[in-house]
Amino acid sequence: MKRKLILSLILAFLVSLVNAQVVKVGESQIAEQLCNQGVMLLESGDLQGALIKFNDAISVKSNFAEAYYQRAMAKLKMGLYDDALMDINKALSIETNGTYYYGRGMVKQEKGDLDGALLDYNAAINTDPNLAEAYYYRASLYFDKGDYASAIEDLKLAISKKDNFAYAYNDLGSCYLMLEDYDNAIYYYKEAIKADPKFAIAYNNLGITYKNMKKYDEAIAEFTQAIDIDPNYVIAINNRGVAKLEKGDYKGAADDFTLVIQKDPEYQFAYNNRGIAKYKIEDYQSALEDFNKAIELDNNYAIAYLNRGNTKEMLRDMSGACEDWKKAADLGISSAEMYHKQLCNK
Repeated sequence: MKRKLILSLILAFLVSLVNAQVVKVGESQIAEQLCNQGVMLLESGDLQGALIKFNDAISVKSNFAEAYYQRAMAKLKMGLYDDALMDINKALSIETNGTYYYGRGMVKQEKGDLDGALLDYNAAINTDPNLAEAYYYRASLYFDKGDYASAIEDLKLAISKKDNFAYAYNDLGSCYLMLEDYDNAIYYYKEAIKADPKFAIAYNNLGITYKNMKKYDEAIAEFTQAIDIDPNYVIAINNRGVAKLEKGDYKGAADDFTLVIQKDPEYQFAYNNRGIAKYKIEDYQSALEDFNKAIELDNNYAIAYLNRGNTKEMLRDMSGACEDWKKAADLGISSAEMYHKQLCNK
């Protein structure tokens, strides 16, 4: 009887252990579900909703490295860089992971700590040499530093490790664009579009390349492709307007700049550019109003001061013109300094 009792106690003890283990597995599953829900919200742009899910996941499972990392990514997008660093450091203290290293590098790069970011990108690559994103983000750092040769090398490595890496192809195009190697820029932007036919940014950048080559019809066509994909892509609309302006289609340019302003009334470049279009058709009063608005939005907008000065000269307001040219010269515009010396010191 005593032996049976002991066996029963042992069996009961074992059952309690199994039950406890089942609870822990359930907690992990709940935490993972919450984290996955947070990732979906993060990708949709609901940062506050994502934070709540990641907080809940961590409250269920306190050593959940992925939840700390994803919460850090949400905080990065919110500009909470110090908080993001704390979360990624916590994730790395739980698990050594190449993705976490390059994520921390991204945060440091946003904070302006380029040397620290480089160390983390290197650590990510050392941890996982096949991690395409680590090469990609290290390339972005080299690009920011103006080291396009190193950026190109890393971007090609990223592409070799990840098929159809549209962003890497796009950034390769941008490296070559900065080097004024337009043939290679066009090739890689087209590769980006081939990898992702809905990649509006790549169409916009291809348009910039053609504009720089003074192939305005091709540029306008690429900007239009970008706008068709994303009708609220004000940068592409503005760039199409610039291409039309340089082509001599001043009305078409003004229409594009007006469309930008309708979509984003705070976009100072569109006011300046529309002012140029109005100046070209000798509508000086309307041009003046646009330059006034551009300067109201950015009181250190040097080109707008130069353009307003030129417009005031045409309106016979030489005192105002000289004042604007002086301001533009103080902000670093050499042609404004020349105008001021030649026309205002008599």
